[in-house]
Amino acid sequence: MSVAHLIDRVHHTALCVQNFDRMHAFLTGFLGFEVEGERAERDAPELAIVTGMAGAHILWALLRKGSHRIELFQYLTPVGKTTPPAQSDTGFTHLAFSVSDVDAIHDAAVAAGHRPISAPQVMRGGVSRVFYLCGPENIVVEFMEFADRRNA
Repeated sequence: MSVAHLIDRVHHTALCVQNFDRMHAFLTGFLGFEVEGERAERDAPELAIVTGMAGAHILWALLRKGSHRIELFQYLTPVGKTTPPAQSDTGFTHLAFSVSDVDAIHDAAVAAGHRPISAPQVMRGGVSRVFYLCGPENIVVEFMEFADRRNA
């Protein structure tokens, strides 16, 4: 049985980090997300129930870029693993953006002290130019410029 007819739209992607302030600054300052909602700390009993994390106590923000939101978390308790997944691991591995000038973003990332994994590369026979960037806590961000903007 499908629930597709009950889903209106994607609301957000959640991102859990160990250094809330550093990731918040990266997302808002470098990537241009706007703060939609923010609470310094949350520890309501229903949070522990919904997350399945007894004693959950978090830092939280909801950030928006266009129609996409990132729900940013840092668990103060319980403390989670600090090793980010490798691109080949099961689960969500990176955040991707369609951009108008991948070279300008690459140059701006380097100038800002961020660490691209490579220079932009031509992909899929010229359909796109792409590079990955290691963001704070080695969370990977992908930037993609499409030759035909209708594919963006």
